[in-house]
Amino acid sequence: METIAPKPTSLILHGHFYQPPREDPLVDLIPKQPSAYPYSDWNERIYDDCYRANAFSRYLDPWGHIDSIVNNYEYLSFNFGPTLLTWIEKYHPFTYSKILEADKRSMLRLGHGNAIAQTYNHTILPLDTPEDALTQIIWGIEDFISRFNREPKGMWLSETAISPSVVSLLAQAGITYVILSPWQCKSIETEDGSWLDVQGDDQFYDRAFLLEGSDGSTISAFFYHGALASSISFGHMLRDADTMYTTLKSINKRDKPELLHTATDGEIYGHHEPFGDMALAALIHKVEEGSTFALTNYAAFLEKHPAVHKAILHNGEESKGTSWSCSHGVSRWYKDCGCHTGGQDGWNQKWRTPLRDAFTQLGGVIDTLFEQQIHKLFKKRVDPLELLRSYVSVLSHKESISTFISRWEQKSGVTVTQKHVLAQLLEGQKFKFFSFTSCGWFFSDVSGIEPKQNIHYAVRAMQLYQQFSQTPIKDPILEILFKAKSNLRQGGNGKSIALPFFEGNGGELEAAVYFIMNRQFAKKEDFTSEYGKFSLLACHSPHYRDYQCEIMCNNTLTPYCVSTIISTDPSLGYIATLTSQNQLTQEKHTKTLSSTHIPPRMLDQVFRWIERSLSQIADEEINRLAQTIRHYSYLAKRGSSAPPETLYVENMGTCLRALRSLFTSPVTLTWEEKKTSISYLLDFVQQRGGRKEKAIVSSIFNDEIEDISQSINDKGFSYERGSYLLEVLEVARTYKVDISITLAQEAMYPTISQFRADSHITPLTKDVLTKLQSVLNFAVKS
Repeated sequence: METIAPKPTSLILHGHFYQPPREDPLVDLIPKQPSAYPYSDWNERIYDDCYRANAFSRYLDPWGHIDSIVNNYEYLSFNFGPTLLTWIEKYHPFTYSKILEADKRSMLRLGHGNAIAQTYNHTILPLDTPEDALTQIIWGIEDFISRFNREPKGMWLSETAISPSVVSLLAQAGITYVILSPWQCKSIETEDGSWLDVQGDDQFYDRAFLLEGSDGSTISAFFYHGALASSISFGHMLRDADTMYTTLKSINKRDKPELLHTATDGEIYGHHEPFGDMALAALIHKVEEGSTFALTNYAAFLEKHPAVHKAILHNGEESKGTSWSCSHGVSRWYKDCGCHTGGQDGWNQKWRTPLRDAFTQLGGVIDTLFEQQIHKLFKKRVDPLELLRSYVSVLSHKESISTFISRWEQKSGVTVTQKHVLAQLLEGQKFKFFSFTSCGWFFSDVSGIEPKQNIHYAVRAMQLYQQFSQTPIKDPILEILFKAKSNLRQGGNGKSIALPFFEGNGGELEAAVYFIMNRQFAKKEDFTSEYGKFSLLACHSPHYRDYQCEIMCNNTLTPYCVSTIISTDPSLGYIATLTSQNQLTQEKHTKTLSSTHIPPRMLDQVFRWIERSLSQIADEEINRLAQTIRHYSYLAKRGSSAPPETLYVENMGTCLRALRSLFTSPVTLTWEEKKTSISYLLDFVQQRGGRKEKAIVSSIFNDEIEDISQSINDKGFSYERGSYLLEVLEVARTYKVDISITLAQEAMYPTISQFRADSHITPLTKDVLTKLQSVLNFAVKS
């Protein structure tokens, strides 16, 4: 009798990938965050640890060579916070494209994509007004559609926070399922129609249930395997893919479920658990090679196994709803419930209540003014909420505010004479929503970076809306914020945190400083006309150290004229007196800044300009310098007396300048000529250079490898690009330069994979690829 193989169990691992918006609302750039060193900020650090790593995760053979590079997103159910994905798209477009590609590939494999939507900027929906909660849902859906080119079926709720009213809003918006913690479920309907009270550790994860909203509408809910999620997040299961696979098999053998699934923060795969992305890639390989499980996603499973039985959720404290990270419901985001992260014994979180009360009151004021002004601008021919909800196309950088306004003018038949007013109203609404981002309440103290960020967003919303109010907006809000007391003596309170944000200008002076320094210190090819949300329209210098800049804020369509007088002081360095004039309101701001006031992130960029400017050396000069340094090196090594120390210092600086110029300047030297000069310079650094000098050499080579890799990503592999990459890598290896080959591996992997399977290749290209395969640590396959 023929034995029928058992049907594999559906397996879903979900990753919730999210970071709060971190941009300074004045300039729309993330400030430098020293705690993220050696990265400029935490977005960059977590990106490298996790978001990029999961798009290019290494699966190694037993000898430590790269067998394959896996796009984990092809096999992982996932959601990305829209604000985070907007940032990735802008600063890391290649990784962004791999995330979109993964969803398309999972669509081909399963009939449904792995990606699901997320509420826009991670507010706690049960605590939002119904109008704001629905806006968050609609913004999340529309952002998803614009990126993945399909409508989402599922949605990740911020902190999985839900209530019956939220269920109704989700159903109204067309969402069919959500993922929840098992501890949010109170009881489930059984096969015979009776009800069974459950605990979070009960085994009811193997199917979907129906949730009923406050209006009787329903959506489906998956309650993830709690113990498995805990083991992944806190039990270091990702340190060993074999252990994880064995655990999955034991759960499967014990429970015999149709579906085994769990959900965690996506950052556990590589950031919270170093190399967790590689453990995931190895697990994917084991699942794909075996017959016990079949990796799928929620939409694909739900299509074959629709929810039949109902589930009832806990009400949470004060019947406000539940979440996955507050045992009391959603109290963590509006009162001192005892849940917090960080802090010391004896601290309290009483500050949470006035912080939310202040923003709630501000939100009411802003919504009233918004409705009044939209009716005024569009002569009551436009629904203010409909207009606001379509603004997500601007938030997600899919169209400019000017295009957005033109579209609505055409739709309404009304010409908006004050386009900047409409732009400011919408920008203020954005910051109102951002002030409710959940991270502002999650941690231990109001003086933390997350509550401060939310307060800054709220202040910017007040500044933008004050012009529409006959009474001061900030005074009653500050009165409430005063009650939000820090646990630290030096931490102050919400009011003391907010007050400095009211000082000064709207960011145009910072942008002017950037543009002026760019014109002063950068080479012409490094001139730029963009700084965050500001554009430089014109820059004049009628007198040495005097500048006049015409600047546009692209988000609010506000033009500024900034005049600058620059002087120097031996103790303070540069001193700039800046006067900005709003060209629409004629409002002026004057500020005197010294070099010490330059934002660290901007200063880093200025030093890069100076570095590139100093490294611009003519072809014939490079050869001469390299030869001279070679002679110096030989004489210093073999001469009968030591050379002057000053000569060593000067030569080392010249050596590093020449080396950088060989890679960054548009020289006409052939590679062989450049290679000879590079060898002379590297000989000198290797013999006489210290740790700092060798670190500079490493950065020069890493920058060049990154540029070559980017060129291969953008233009595709060619014999010339591959040969040059190989030459640079071999020079670095010969002179023991500490380099990273990560980006080169990722750029070359598609070509190496094709090379392994393609025998029709020219001998020259085959030779280059064979060598690159070895140098980049790829496993050699016959």
